[in-house]
Amino acid sequence: MRYLVYCSYDGTRYVGWQKQTKGISVQSSVEEALGIFFQQKIDIVGCGRTDAGVHGRHYGFHFEAETDFDEQQFIYKINKLLPDDISINEITKVADNFHARFSAVSRSYIYRIHTFKDPFRNQYSWYKQNFYGATLEQLNEVARIISSLRDFASFSKTGSDNTNNICRMMRCEWQLNDGQYELHIEANRFLRGMVRLTVGACINVVEGKIKPEELQSYAQQGLRLPHALSVPSCGLTFEGVKF
Repeated sequence: MRYLVYCSYDGTRYVGWQKQTKGISVQSSVEEALGIFFQQKIDIVGCGRTDAGVHGRHYGFHFEAETDFDEQQFIYKINKLLPDDISINEITKVADNFHARFSAVSRSYIYRIHTFKDPFRNQYSWYKQNFYGATLEQLNEVARIISSLRDFASFSKTGSDNTNNICRMMRCEWQLNDGQYELHIEANRFLRGMVRLTVGACINVVEGKIKPEELQSYAQQGLRLPHALSVPSCGLTFEGVKF
């Protein structure tokens, strides 16, 4: 039997979602708890990868289990086994051919920036000083250029092993919420580092380091952007996945 599970996690102390040879990952922590619960090795498949320090609010993964169990009891017991910065929120039985990665039609993220000193936000938002002059109109002008692209090679982390840079972006929009700048972004898939480089490109245009038409020209040619900026991971949260 195959199950779809939604979890939340604070990514601050993890090397990312995916298991690594060094450091603790969210995936390995969840698999360890599942192994204790089922008394056997359980492998899980996530809906995508998040980098070190990136958070997850409604992240989906699937696993297979040979025995039936009470789903509410499962949530209660597995959360007692998990560390405080990971929680299991929902579980549902799915078809045997369901796949958390390949059945997904879109993933969404929010990147948050605050421009005023606030120690209660620093873990989930990037504190960027001297950003008061930025307007939503300026930021969304850049966001519209980026969302019109199909090939996102210019927004992929250096050294990535992508063989396909084509993404279909459904949303790329800046909002102001409770004094924070937020980039809401949704696509069928994301390249490694794509969201953080997208945020960095918007900032570089607003700060005059590159002109909008230059960004568009470089991106259409698949070239690395001048002054490419990958913003800190703390401000990025994986918000959800649609199947």
